[in-house]
Amino acid sequence: MVLLLVGIAIRAHNIESLPPFNDESHHIRRAEDIYTFTNRDLNLTLGKLLSYYWLGLFGAQRLDAIFIGRTATALFSLLGLAATFATARLMFGRTAAFIALLLAVFSPFMIFFDRLALADPLTASIGMLLVGASYKLVHSNHNQWWNAWAIVVGLLCGLVVMAKLLGLSVVAVPVLAVMVYGEARPVKRDLASVRQWLLNLWRSYRPVLITTYSVFGLTILPFIWHIFDRVVISNTFVPIVNNNLINGAAEEKSPPQVVIDNLAMLWETHWELHGPILFLTMILAAGLLIWKRKPAALFLLGSLALAWSLSIFVAAELSTRYLTLGVLPTFVIVGGALSLLPRRLLIFAAVGAWIGIFAIPFIVDMWNDPVQLDLPERDRWEYFANFSAGYGLVEAADDIEKLPRSQPSGRVNVLGLVGSCHQLRLYLDENGPVWLECPFFGWQGEYMDEVAATVNQRLSEESIVYLLVEPELPFTDLSKLDVRWELVGRYPRPFDGMVVELYRIYED
Repeated sequence: MVLLLVGIAIRAHNIESLPPFNDESHHIRRAEDIYTFTNRDLNLTLGKLLSYYWLGLFGAQRLDAIFIGRTATALFSLLGLAATFATARLMFGRTAAFIALLLAVFSPFMIFFDRLALADPLTASIGMLLVGASYKLVHSNHNQWWNAWAIVVGLLCGLVVMAKLLGLSVVAVPVLAVMVYGEARPVKRDLASVRQWLLNLWRSYRPVLITTYSVFGLTILPFIWHIFDRVVISNTFVPIVNNNLINGAAEEKSPPQVVIDNLAMLWETHWELHGPILFLTMILAAGLLIWKRKPAALFLLGSLALAWSLSIFVAAELSTRYLTLGVLPTFVIVGGALSLLPRRLLIFAAVGAWIGIFAIPFIVDMWNDPVQLDLPERDRWEYFANFSAGYGLVEAADDIEKLPRSQPSGRVNVLGLVGSCHQLRLYLDENGPVWLECPFFGWQGEYMDEVAATVNQRLSEESIVYLLVEPELPFTDLSKLDVRWELVGRYPRPFDGMVVELYRIYED
């Protein structure tokens, strides 16, 4: 319990130190409307649906939404921490459980994302619960059709898919558990022996597997019906995932190159966020488990492979946060392997040294100045340098509120042509001095002519008009705006990132 309290304290302290991220704003906007039940597409389209329902429970007002949304996510992460401890204890004992929990509580990888209002921390927590519950399932009375663990596992399968579609692959974890811990594997490796082994497994575990996947099917049935109704009956496209995130849609890399690049990203991410010593310990721990506790190793490593499979094989743009689904089981592997070694006091001392030397400095920087963090290049780009980052926008919003007001509206009139304009609403009072509008320019700049018309209309109606832009943004063609520009403020992002500029504009 004390470690769990430490975990939430680490995750919740100064939780707004990192400016908002683009996707957080999207999640919060959808969470604001999810419980109105007026938009079936919002309520039933799978993708990151569970996070909308979870965040929506807290009913945060706009200016408090980042604080409350992130804190709610941090609270949910406690389920993952508890599941890590429980699974390690079930499989290896209390020593392994405390080692695994210590690593999970202080993991920079998990801490960074558990402090953001994103779907990935929820997915990781439910995924870890599913691994532990599947282990319990296979060791329960598998001849019973009405098996409580089968119902729990089936429900968790549905929830992990609701949390994020990347969780679809871990729905196979219950089958993996049966294959590892079920009937003894055949001595012979011929096809007939393997076929007989699989048949015996099916006969022994048929009741619980049918119950598990029946519950799973019932859990996601409303969402499948929604997609069927929209696509087949209404002939309407249902956007479940952005095409640019799937390599087959992007057609930029060959499948082998995708796997190579994504495995390199996996390596780099662990190396940066867990440090070389812990990462190499993870690899050695997996080898030790294969030697000493082969079934446990096969189950946990198989769960890891399932957790990372979709990201590794299909992601055209692999973001580090996609990999969180497999992080917590790695701590169970490390805890289990280290618990098999003698001199446990020395082992806990080594874990404590890693926490003090590597994890604590990361946490202190996370609380006080995230720019100082040692992060993978992809994370620096997404959360600090790219248009998706709140850096630059927060500072611009502070200055905007102090600008002279326009007439006849009596407000500071601002048009936002920045890639994450919608997140400005999270720190501008809608009834305050700023009247912000975010004209849609299209993701190929296809609506810039309409934007130009909007700008000209606003100039004809208001005495003072400001324009917030990112000159490096590839989706806007500012040359289409026939105006005179007067620079008011310039807001650079860290790591030579995309600059935000504020202009007062005049009719040319």
